[in-house]
Amino acid sequence: MPDFRTTSGPLLLGYLFNWGLFGVLSVQVYFYHLAFPGDRRSTKWLVFGIYLLELTQTIMMTHDAFGTYAVHYGEVEFLYNLQMLPITIPILSALVSCAVQMHYGNLLRVLSGSKILGLTVAIFALIQASAALVQAGQTIAIKDRFPLSRKSFVSETVWLAGSAICDLIIASAMTFTLMQKDTGLPATHALITKLVRIIVETGCLTAITTTVTLALFISVPDKAYYPCLTMVLAKLYSNSLLAILNSRIRIEGVHTSAQIVTGSSLAFYERSTTSRRTALPYVDVVTKDDRNIGPHVVDVHILRRTGTRNVMDEMHATPIDDTISKDSTINQDEDSVLSKA
Repeated sequence: MPDFRTTSGPLLLGYLFNWGLFGVLSVQVYFYHLAFPGDRRSTKWLVFGIYLLELTQTIMMTHDAFGTYAVHYGEVEFLYNLQMLPITIPILSALVSCAVQMHYGNLLRVLSGSKILGLTVAIFALIQASAALVQAGQTIAIKDRFPLSRKSFVSETVWLAGSAICDLIIASAMTFTLMQKDTGLPATHALITKLVRIIVETGCLTAITTTVTLALFISVPDKAYYPCLTMVLAKLYSNSLLAILNSRIRIEGVHTSAQIVTGSSLAFYERSTTSRRTALPYVDVVTKDDRNIGPHVVDVHILRRTGTRNVMDEMHATPIDDTISKDSTINQDEDSVLSKA
């Protein structure tokens, strides 16, 4: 009798993590669709193509989970049946990771102006994807998870090691390139710092995950620990890409003044006693009916009332009720004009 904690338990966790990350990805894709309708067509096709691959992978993994824990529940021999894993893990994960890494390589080529750097990323992306496809072929031929770790050792190692090396190259090169673009101005410095933080975090996340998966594959190949992590590799890459794309969205209302954010149709407003409501600039789209239709806008109002009171000198504190009432009247007038506009 096998130990189910090391056979079916890790697989169950892998299915659960995959479903959870797919939910996160769905929300990110929805925000991207609302916020950036003006992005390049190639970027949109990349996002929606990756989401379609992830949807396919989730459906296939749901089929495998239902077969393992419902249809063939209690059958010990079926735990070693790979079912559709040769397609869901090596093939789909390779396609998603290669597409994301190639996208980063193209960005590096554009930002740094170095074709060699972009070509290096592309070579490592193609190597790891090719190794994953080779492992998929071996998996289909073997049809059993137990001897798979021995017969596909080389292809699995090249796949995971190549992915980790490529992710580290992207994170380090992108950080260096963005830091070179820092002009020292407060707005530019804040934007560069935010991008560097997100790129380093997402790049290190995928690199650490692939490295841990490789370590588990080498150290305990007869356990189901490493398949648990390989089930979520594709979701990590796709969520990392969407996190960087959606990092251009700014939620205003956290600071004391509103700012105008360009390049996004997901508008967030702030209202305070000292600031006016600020909307994003749009370019009207003229349809065949000569009607101007603007993009969809999510309007989030944040009400803020600020006031100061000197605790040590209560008798001389300035009341803020009158100021609030006056500003409320002004804000209502502004709202009526803006709603009519």
